Amino acid sequence: MKMRLPTAVFAAALATLAATTAASAQTYPLEEAAYASGHRLAPQAYDAEANPHYGFGPRARVQPDDAVSGNRVIGRDPDPFIRGEILRHYNSGWPD
Repeated sequence: MKMRLPTAVFAAALATLAATTAASAQTYPLEEAAYASGHRLAPQAYDAEANPHYGFGPRARVQPDDAVSGNRVIGRDPDPFIRGEILRHYNSGWPD
């Protein structure tokens, strides 16, 4: 059977796509173990308290007592009212 050039190019591109998709579908062992056991990983955010002038710090797992604005942890307190106050003051636009 004689293949035309566009069909051969399409077949080669499809094979390449399938190979790269399978290679990029690998996960880290920790993530794989977490998903296999039915647990979800905690979301991560930048710890803005580590470098308050710049606004970005190291990546950290979000804990239940964290006040999070976007992708930044801006404060921590066990009281939900205080966490709300932290968020209101952070997002108000007024200087401290």
